[in-house]
Amino acid sequence: MRADLARACVIAMLAFAACGGEAEPEPEPVVEEPPAAETATAVPPEQTAVPADGQGSGASPAINSIAVDPGDGTIMVGSGPALYRVKPGSKTGEKVVGKLDGGTVSGNLVVRFTGPGELIGSGHPQEGDLPENLGLIRSRDHGETWETVHANEQDYHELEVAGKLLLGVHVDAPEELRVSRDGGANWDSKIPPAQPIDVVVDPADPDHWAISTEQGTFVSTNGGDSWRPRDTTFGARLIWPKSDALYSIDRNGGVRLSRDGGESWEERGEIDGLPSEVAAGRKNDLYVAVVGAKILRSRDGGKTWTTAATIK
Repeated sequence: MRADLARACVIAMLAFAACGGEAEPEPEPVVEEPPAAETATAVPPEQTAVPADGQGSGASPAINSIAVDPGDGTIMVGSGPALYRVKPGSKTGEKVVGKLDGGTVSGNLVVRFTGPGELIGSGHPQEGDLPENLGLIRSRDHGETWETVHANEQDYHELEVAGKLLLGVHVDAPEELRVSRDGGANWDSKIPPAQPIDVVVDPADPDHWAISTEQGTFVSTNGGDSWRPRDTTFGARLIWPKSDALYSIDRNGGVRLSRDGGESWEERGEIDGLPSEVAAGRKNDLYVAVVGAKILRSRDGGKTWTTAATIK
């Protein structure tokens, strides 16, 4: 009977592997070997939003983008199924189907606010005669209508905005950091020390950047021409709302603060959940999306967190 049971287990294991059950390879971080629970998948880092349980079965959507209107506090949330808008005072998001000349825009967007009421984004169409990759698009009405900024048909999975400065990472060249200093009309490239996951800019210095990677966080003080390692935490998410407040949130939800551009760090608190996306809000509020499609907010520099909204 034990022999029969062993044969059955072998058959079950082979069947599982044939259906795609083979484990994905672990990354090879330079500084330290990551714990098994934090092992990255083979998906490019800029796409590693933590999926919600049951994704694809009608459960909570995975969030891949958060942006907060600096004017009225509206929260825009990009997910695979839809783009959501959380109005001021609301605890839930409403789906938004945006119109772009030639069709409609799907929820598969990365969006950022460039000013009160004005969004910039990149992603894919939903319907109509539009290219698969929309390049850079802009909305002045919280996602209801869009116009093309740069029809380069690039798919930016990471965007950062600082005035006229745009930093982007697109799927066709994830090892590059794309840079525009004129609002997206013209672009050139910088080569960081490792593939960027998250990109942020010092609010007081447009040439002072930080990127997180699978090999830690690196900082440049000369617009990406050279980089220095500042933290060995791999795969972190970064928020830089003030020049003296650079936040790093690791994959387990640990929050740390640097007051000197990443040279030193202090522990701040912990998030109850696995973070997938982050954003800065008004009055230096911090926002984090976690598994279960919840948006958490901190108003005390990352020490404590409450639920700001839930996306369904």
